[in-house]
Amino acid sequence: MKTHLSRAFLLLPLIFLTSCGSAKNVAISDYFDETIAYKSDFRLLQLTDLHWSVNTNAEKAGAYLTQVVKTAKPDFVMITGDLLLGATTSTAKALVSVIDSWDVPFGVTWGNHDREGEYSPAWLSKLFMSAKNSHYHEVDDDVFGRSNYVVSLMNPLTKKAAWNIYAIDSNSYPESKTGIYYDYDVIHDDQISWFKKAAAYSTQQNGTIVPGISYFHIPLFQWYYAYLQNQKGLMGEILETSTNSLAPADIKKQYADQGLKVKFWPGYKDTGYFDAGVQNGVKGFFCGHDHSNDWGE
Repeated sequence: MKTHLSRAFLLLPLIFLTSCGSAKNVAISDYFDETIAYKSDFRLLQLTDLHWSVNTNAEKAGAYLTQVVKTAKPDFVMITGDLLLGATTSTAKALVSVIDSWDVPFGVTWGNHDREGEYSPAWLSKLFMSAKNSHYHEVDDDVFGRSNYVVSLMNPLTKKAAWNIYAIDSNSYPESKTGIYYDYDVIHDDQISWFKKAAAYSTQQNGTIVPGISYFHIPLFQWYYAYLQNQKGLMGEILETSTNSLAPADIKKQYADQGLKVKFWPGYKDTGYFDAGVQNGVKGFFCGHDHSNDWGE
C-alpha cells in the first residue's frame, strides 16, 4: 500500500450537528478541544505511516521516533494515520507508551491500515483517547468516520482561538476479496457538512474566521491538480512509481499527454473538501499515505 505527507502549510446559541436518518443531536462545541495555549513560535510536527506491527522492534523504532521529536522540539504532534498495521493489542499499547513518553500534546487521524489488527476500532480509539498527552477526540455521533475533531490553539491573553487544527477521517472500507484488508475511501459529504458547521461555530465564537490547517491520511485530488498545473513550482520529492488505477480518465489522459505517470494515491473522487476548507480559512492541508512522496506547493 501507499502513504506520506504533503501540502503546505460561550454563550452564543448552541449549534447542533445532525446527519441523515435517526441522527444524534450533538453540540458542535463538543468537537472542540481548547486546552492548548498558542505562542508566536508554536511548532507543529507531523508524523505519518509508522506501521507498527507484530514484527516491529519496539525498542529500536521507539528510540528513533523519540530522537526525531527531541530534535524537532514540537509543541504539538499530529500523527496522520497508519500508525499500526497487522498489530496486536500489545503492539498498540507499546506505541502509545512511546508517544506518551515524549510528554508532548498529540493528536491522531486514522489511516486505511489502522484497523488491521486483533482489536476493534472502538478499542483503538479508547486506547488513544486515554493516553495522558492525547488530544485525540471522538464524539458519539452519526457523522461518518472516527477522527473528526478540532484542536484550537488558544491565545492566553484574548482567550480566543489563534489557529484551528482540523482533524478529519479520510476513512477506509473492507475489501472482501482479499480478506482482512481495508481499501482507500474518501472524506464523506456529511463530514464536509460537519467541517463547515465547525468552522462557522469557531467564527461565531471568535468574531472572525480563524485560520486553520487540516490533517487527514489519504490525499485529496488536489495533489493531482497541483502537480499537473505547476510541476516546476513544487517543493520536495515525488517518488512514487506505481500508477493509481482509481484516477479519473481525464486525469490519466492529462498525465499521458505530458508523458507522466500518475504518482498519487487518493480516494476515488474529488469530494469538495479542499474547496470547503479554503472557503473557511484553512491555509494548509497535510496528509500521509503516499510513502515516497514528500512535497508541497
